[in-house]
Amino acid sequence: MGSNIYLEREKPKYRTGFGVSLAMSVLSIVMAYILRLECKRQNEKKDKLMREKSEEEIRAEYTEQELLDMGDRSPFFRYTL
Repeated sequence: MGSNIYLEREKPKYRTGFGVSLAMSVLSIVMAYILRLECKRQNEKKDKLMREKSEEEIRAEYTEQELLDMGDRSPFFRYTL
């Protein structure tokens, strides 16, 4: 990709190349922040469910294998970054 954005005719400043690189870096930071907020929101939803039902009630509803098969949908799963 570098040879397509760092154009020979723009040297030595390479405004297009550095501009695209900066934009991608800023976009990555914004997306990481959005991902962090979404993980926090999902964890808060699961925390609310855990306040409404006790761990014993949830374990009585599902077998251990069902909880494992649920993966990230399990009420005990927490997202981390």
